[in-house]
Parts: sequence; C-alpha cells; structure tokens
Amino acid sequence: MKLRALLRDKDVTEVAATLELIKPGVRELSSFLTTHETKKKGDGKSIQWMSDTEYICEVVRFRLSESVVEDALAKLRGGLAKGEEIELDIGRFTRVQLEAMQSLWNWQATCRNAVLCCTWLSQDVKVLECWPYTPLHGFGFDLTYPDLFCFRDSAWLNDNALRAFTVFLSTYKNNVTVMVPPLKKGKMGKHILAPTSLDEVASGIEAHAFVFMPVNFGGVHWGCIVVDREARLVWLKTYDSMGGKRNKKRLKKMASELLAGPLEVEAYSDIEVTEPKQTDSDSCGVFACRLLWTCVDSEVPSDVSPSGVTKLRWAMLHKITTMKRS
Repeated sequence: MKLRALLRDKDVTEVAATLELIKPGVRELSSFLTTHETKKKGDGKSIQWMSDTEYICEVVRFRLSESVVEDALAKLRGGLAKGEEIELDIGRFTRVQLEAMQSLWNWQATCRNAVLCCTWLSQDVKVLECWPYTPLHGFGFDLTYPDLFCFRDSAWLNDNALRAFTVFLSTYKNNVTVMVPPLKKGKMGKHILAPTSLDEVASGIEAHAFVFMPVNFGGVHWGCIVVDREARLVWLKTYDSMGGKRNKKRLKKMASELLAGPLEVEAYSDIEVTEPKQTDSDSCGVFACRLLWTCVDSEVPSDVSPSGVTKLRWAMLHKITTMKRS
C-alpha cells in the first residue's frame, strides 16, 4: 500500500509512529514527505502556553514549519512541564505532536542527503572500479571489494579483510605480520604453531620491532599475539563475547611455544591484555586489529562504544583504501 493512502487523514503523531514502524525506502519516504502539507501561518507569531488537563487535541494532518517547531520545543524544554500544550494563532499543539513534526523534518533531511549521496555515487565514482569482483592491486594477495564490505556494521572480518589491514600496518615500517592458519575445534595437540610459523617469527623479530600474529579460531573468532622486541614482551589478547576460556588457553599455549622456540634466547615474558572488551558478537577482528594498531600509533581511536566501533570500522577501511600501494 502506498504511504499516501495508508497515512491519509492521520494525525502527525500516527504518521511518525507508522513510518518508524514500517521503515519505508528512501525514495518512497522522500516522495511522501515532500508532498506532506506544511503550514507556515505560525511563523513570527507570538506563542502562548496553556495547561489544561481536560484538553483533547484535534487531529493535526500537517506540519508546522521547521523553525516554528524548533522554537516551540526549545521553549517547552526550557521549563514548562511535560503534557502542556502550545497555542498558536492556528491552533493548539501537544509536545508529542511537535516532536513528531520534528522527526518528519529530520527524516526529510536524511532523505535529501541520501539522494545527494546516490547522485555522487552514480555521477562521480568510477563504476568499473566498484565492480564487486574487481581485484584491488598492491596488497600481495587476491583482495576484492566484497572483502572490504566486511568493515560494515554487524559483519565479521574475514581473513582477507584482516590481512588487508595488516598490510596498512606494515607501512609504519617497524612490524611484520605472521598469519596463523585457522585453528580447528577439538583438543589441542602437542604443538599448535607450525614450524613454518615459528621460523617466520624468528626472522621477523630480527628485522622488526613488532611481530603481529592474528589468530583465527575456527573461522568464528579472532585473537592475536604481539611480540614486542623493544619491551621484551609477548602480548596476548583475546576478545570473546562468550567469555570462552578455550581460546585464551590456546593463546597461552602458543605463547609458551614462542618462548620455548624463537624467543628462547632473549628474556621475554608474556602478559595477557584483557581490555577493552567487545559487547557484540562480530567485532572481535576489529578489536584485534585495534590492538595491533595501538602498538605502532599513539593516536588510534579509543572509543569502543557501539557507535565508536562503527567509527573505528570506517577509520580502518579509510586507511586501507587510501594507503599508497606498490
């Protein structure tokens, strides 16, 4: 059903509540809001305040102008109690009605920005470079745009996405990454790290201050190990929203193998880094990358709230897409 037919003759509060519930597409919502009636008679007129518990507001099928709505709400929040009404020269309006009008104005601005964004994408962005399976060169492995889509919200970083970020980290010139093959479920064997991985760590620590070791636990969780040559530390960090002890135990086992192998000559010790913790089930790779990033840069985003993690994902994607590639 079309929005105009669905919301015809509805009070502005019902309009806002219905739109919030059904979440129509940008094009449909923009078309509806563009034609939604707006009355401007109240512009520049005096506003009177009334308190009448018996008053029942009339159905308001229109919006006041955005400036009038903002001014009225500002005065209402400035001291008048909730539940009071505003009387303009064209009628009375409740707080709920004014807030609904403000929501409609906000959504209309969002739709306008979305249209501008789509226009930019269609006119200025090189379409061929955005083809999903077009490879991105200069990373040393097969990286495509679907891998970068993993940096969006509520997405788990796959191996290629995380590996691409370690390529960015290598631009700091003081680190090297050793990718640990995915660890399968089940009991731990006598050794977790392959001899090739131990050899890579040994050669890496001779030439770099840091060796980064992202660890993929069965394709469902990321942890990491950091070998810090200058501090003589093996850093362990695991982010597990389920609080799994098995992954932590595996990281400890890998650290002991490093201490008994390529790090045996030096006086290394291992510590466990426990903060910050993730609060969702899909950002473990983002948190692991953030730890690696903090080793080489003191200005890494520190906000790990849900909105902060979103910004962190975008910051990581920005670094990958704007770095100089060979």
